[in-house]
Amino acid sequence: MTRLRDSRERFTLATFDALLSNIAILDGESRIVAVNLAWDTFARNNALPASSVTEPEGRSVAEDLAGSVRSPTEQGAPDEELESVPGSGVGVNYLALCEATQGEDRPYALNIAANIRAVLGGQQNGESEYPCMELDGLHYYLARVSGFVQDGLQHAVVAHEDITQRKLAELEVLALNRSLEQRVQERGRELETRNAELGRIGVVLEQRNEALIESNLQLARFAHVASHDLQEPLRIVGTYVDMLRHRYDQALDSRGQGYLNHITDQVTRARQMVKGVLTFSGVSQPLYAEPTLLEALWQDAVQFLDWPPDTRLACGELPAVLVNPAQMRQLLGNLLGNSLKFRSQQPLEVSLSLAGQGDGFAELVLRDNGIGIGPEYRQQVFGMFQRLHSRSAYSDQGSADQGSGGNGIGLAICKKIVEQHGGSIWIGENSGAQQGTALHFTLPLA
Repeated sequence: MTRLRDSRERFTLATFDALLSNIAILDGESRIVAVNLAWDTFARNNALPASSVTEPEGRSVAEDLAGSVRSPTEQGAPDEELESVPGSGVGVNYLALCEATQGEDRPYALNIAANIRAVLGGQQNGESEYPCMELDGLHYYLARVSGFVQDGLQHAVVAHEDITQRKLAELEVLALNRSLEQRVQERGRELETRNAELGRIGVVLEQRNEALIESNLQLARFAHVASHDLQEPLRIVGTYVDMLRHRYDQALDSRGQGYLNHITDQVTRARQMVKGVLTFSGVSQPLYAEPTLLEALWQDAVQFLDWPPDTRLACGELPAVLVNPAQMRQLLGNLLGNSLKFRSQQPLEVSLSLAGQGDGFAELVLRDNGIGIGPEYRQQVFGMFQRLHSRSAYSDQGSADQGSGGNGIGLAICKKIVEQHGGSIWIGENSGAQQGTALHFTLPLA
C-alpha cells in the first residue's frame, strides 16, 4: 500500500499538468488553491485589454484570471506562502470573481458561480457552456464543476474544456437545419400557392368541360334532328321521281330517263349521307362498356357481308376487351366493309390479329390485300366525307359500307368509336397503294 501510495503521489502532479482542460481546485471558501499547466498557459496567453473581450465597464473571467499562475508549491515556494505570491491566481476567490463579472460574459459567469456554490454545498456536479474571445478568435468552452472531500473538507474542481470544434460543428448543423427549415417553409408556401392555383384552374376546367359536354350533346341532338328532318323531303323527292317514271316513262326520251336516273342516284346518296351523319352523331353519345370477346363479334360481322367465294378470312386469338358491344359490331362492320369494297383483282384476304399489349390496352390490326392507301392519305381517310376514289370506280361491290353509304364517313365513324373507348387508330407503315392495308387500333383490356 505504501508503494502504491508513493507511486500515485509521484505521478499525480505530472498527470494534473498533462490534462488538456484548464483546471483549478477550490477550497471550501471557493478560493483557488491550485491550477494546472493548461490553466496557467491559458491565463498568460489571454491577458487581453478589457475592451477587446467584454464591455468597457466590466472584466471577463478570463481577463481577471489572466494573472493566475501555478501554485507556489509547484514553483518551489513553501506551502505556507500560498497566500502571498504576487499575481498568482492561487488565493483568488473564484466565486466572488465570477459574481463580479460584468458585460456580455456575466450570465455565463453566474452559471459557473451557481454550479460552484451547489458543489461546495454538497449537491450534484454541474456544467455550462460559454463563448470566450481569445487572441486567435472566438472559442467555446465547457465549464464542469465537480466536488471531492480532502482532509474532511469539501473542495471543488473547475475544469474548462475547449469545445470550439464541436460547437462550431453544432452551430453549422443548426444553421443548416434553420436554412433547410426555411427552404421547406418557402417550398411549402410555394406549393400551397401552386395548389391553390391548380385548384382554381381545376374549377375552371371542370366548368369548361361541363360546358363542352353540354355543347356536344346539343350538337348531337341538332345533328340527329336535322338529319331526321332531311329524310322527309328526300323521301318525297324520291316518291315523285318514281311517279314520273311510272306515269310518263313512255313520254320521256333517253335524255329525260337519264335525268330521272341521276335524280334517283343523288337522292339515294343524300339519304345515305344523312344516315351517316345520324350514325356519327350517335357514336358521340355516352356509352357503357362490358368485357367483350372480339372473336364472337368478328363472326357476327363477317356473316352479314357478301364475300366473294374465293375470299380467305382469318381471326387470330384475341383477348377480351372492355368495350360497347354494339359499337364494336359497327367498328368491325365498317372495317370489313372497306376491305370488301376496296379489294383488288386478286383473291381477297382479310385477317384480324393481336399486335401487342401494354398499359392496359390491346393493339389489334386488320389486314387486307386490297388496293391499299398511299402514305400521303393516311390521315385524310379518317376525316368526314373523305373519299380517295370516285364513286363509279368503287360503287358498292356487295357492301353497304355499314352506315357510311360509301360517302367517305366509314373511317370517321371508326375513329370516333375507338377514341370513345380511349384508344387510337392509324394506318400502318407497311400499307401503301396496291400493297394492301394494315389498319391498327387499340382498345382497353377487360
